[in-house]
Amino acid sequence: MTIIPPLTVPGILQPLIQAWVTWFTTTFISLPIATFIMWWDVPRCIYGFLFRERPRVILITGVDTNIGEKFALEYANSGNTLGLLSSDKYKLNRLVDECNKRGAEALSLHCDISNLELLRDTVEEFINERPIDLLIANTSQIDTIQDGETRWEDMFEQVIVTNINGIIGVIMSTYKRMQDRGKGQIAIVNPTASHFSIPQMIYHNMTKSALLAFSRDFRYLARKHNIDVSIISPGLIDTPITNKALLPISNFRFLFASANSLAFISKIQLQMGNFEIVWPFLETLPAYACQTLPPRILNTITYFVGVICEFFARIDGA
Repeated sequence: MTIIPPLTVPGILQPLIQAWVTWFTTTFISLPIATFIMWWDVPRCIYGFLFRERPRVILITGVDTNIGEKFALEYANSGNTLGLLSSDKYKLNRLVDECNKRGAEALSLHCDISNLELLRDTVEEFINERPIDLLIANTSQIDTIQDGETRWEDMFEQVIVTNINGIIGVIMSTYKRMQDRGKGQIAIVNPTASHFSIPQMIYHNMTKSALLAFSRDFRYLARKHNIDVSIISPGLIDTPITNKALLPISNFRFLFASANSLAFISKIQLQMGNFEIVWPFLETLPAYACQTLPPRILNTITYFVGVICEFFARIDGA
């Protein structure tokens, strides 16, 4: 019996073939589809902004972070009920007071997102009393190689529990209740590191890439129940975390946008029902470009990006 071998090319030629395929699909498939989607989105966004029901009950997690805090303040309007979840009791109480002063009814939900059982009970207790219109699932644990601190090799469990288990836990608890109501909106804060980032943030990049895949598939599944799913993708945002001296991305802080602007832009685009909300947009284009590259080329770029970040880190540490 004759067995026909599968069609293939030598390994040294594969990056070249992949590059040609990328060019072909971008030119003849991606560009035409993107043009059609643009014209489709114009009336959809206008209609959503003008006529979609505004959320009145909003649950926001990770409000002890700068980004979570700004989202809470952005939605702290008269007539809105805010459930603010955080493990930092001092910051939480201070933010609740500020939101109440602005006219909202803000409630303190003190909980460590890594404690899944407590998280589930806390969220469900809030939902039982107030049907949620919008969930903003925000939290992030960043790992990086830092001398004098916890070894990065030992940080995987902490990062995964926070960035994956905690986020998925609060999303699923909320989603099941939204299913019963037949409507709702879920926004998942997931930075552009989900597309490409520096290798020194290895676990952070891994968890955010997984969350991106989850969000894309989840949007399809949730749509059947009239539930919108969006991703809020912060680029370089000025926060206490990104400004850590030993964090490699802090070397590019001159490019950072404010967390206030991110919350404002995101609120508008969530009202429109957009899937991925990116801010600032232009600065994140390299990350999108990198994910379209052949693996061999992307691996080379990752190497040089890692070397450059280590160089800047040594300068800062000198």
